[in-house]
Amino acid sequence: MKKLVKLLVPLLLLALLFGFWTARGAMQVAVGYSAKQVCSAVFVSGLPEGFVRDRDVLPNMAILGPLLGALKIETVRDEGVVTASLLGVTANAVHLTGRGCTLNTTARGADPLELASITETGPGVPAEWTAAVNNAFAEPESAPGARNTLALLVATNGELRVEQYASPVTAQTRLQGWSMNKSLMSTWIGIQTQQGKIDPTQSMAELLSDAPDVPDLDPELTLLHLLQMESGLDFVEVYGPGSDVTKMLYTAPAMWRVPAGISQAYAPGEHFSYSSGDTVFASYAWQRSLEEPYESWIAREFIAPLGMDSLVAEADASGVQVGSSYVYLTARDWLQAGQLWLDAWHGRSPLLSQGWLRDSVVARDSDPRGQYGRGFWLNTDGVAFDGLPDNLFYASGHAGQFVVVIPEWETVVVRLGLTGSGVGTGVHDFLKALAEKRSLAP
Repeated sequence: MKKLVKLLVPLLLLALLFGFWTARGAMQVAVGYSAKQVCSAVFVSGLPEGFVRDRDVLPNMAILGPLLGALKIETVRDEGVVTASLLGVTANAVHLTGRGCTLNTTARGADPLELASITETGPGVPAEWTAAVNNAFAEPESAPGARNTLALLVATNGELRVEQYASPVTAQTRLQGWSMNKSLMSTWIGIQTQQGKIDPTQSMAELLSDAPDVPDLDPELTLLHLLQMESGLDFVEVYGPGSDVTKMLYTAPAMWRVPAGISQAYAPGEHFSYSSGDTVFASYAWQRSLEEPYESWIAREFIAPLGMDSLVAEADASGVQVGSSYVYLTARDWLQAGQLWLDAWHGRSPLLSQGWLRDSVVARDSDPRGQYGRGFWLNTDGVAFDGLPDNLFYASGHAGQFVVVIPEWETVVVRLGLTGSGVGTGVHDFLKALAEKRSLAP
């Protein structure tokens, strides 16, 4: 019996240590997510703290179970800081002027941003659209309160036709696109490529040959491989404690180092695997090609030509824009981005070439389902939206963010929200209603 006890005691201690390590990893993700989301909502979007806590943070942190009640969030507006804590584990997010909120920084915080300066009244919802729009905002019976559609806009032939919001969101509210940032990053690299400032076919090892502390990279790995999610890097897009993506987004001061430091699981170009790490690494290479702060480049090369006034592109603690996830725009400016992509597809944009955009919405051999191009999701053979045009393409982000471009209909649809995991966004039904209205048009 004594021998058994001697054997069990160290095993029990190891189990307790492993459990503590796992729990601590979960808590680090929880406080990082909570601090970052509340900070950006309050200081960038201008939303009430209670709204983002109840609609975003608490539903996403429900995985904590009974520990959720111990999660504390404190906002200090005059210092530009949000602190989240859970059983001794803390995270601070700081609002930086012009760069939104950043985790893991000691920089001084700034006051909240002014709301976007939008004063003109939109079209609202024409009578013939009422039923379809109401359905898009309606909560499913199986999960009431979990759809959370916040904004829905439709533009046809460059004209805003439908615009609806759910309080407290308005036309002036900057909303997070999450992974729609990937579509923007592809666009920004396309613009920089057109100007001859970066060669996306060049190996990453050569592009970053003068960058400090870059790990050894596969000599065949290029920027295009990263944008097309076919880098072959062994980065796993699973949102759990200690995973690659949560370590990158919530604990790493220089996020790009996480994917850059991971080994190759496949040769570049062979295997499609959706990876925020790929785009974060691509963002670092893009930023290295600039001769100025990235926000100055975006303001001149992207915001000014499109007439936007709301874009905020957030950085990590090292100053690199988090190209996978952290851009905020009003719904109307997200619509402007979609119109740019529509115009480029037709070859009528002076900002982005038709060649780059068309190449960005072609399925790669590495993706057998034909669902992804270069920063954009595709509808090859109806893979995403059955019954809708095959050449439809879209930007998509966590919690139900969509900018859908339908070239043959000259139409852009924007849907933004805080939709819970496993809950239908209603986007497919809305697009089918749009198709029906087109078939009934005179």
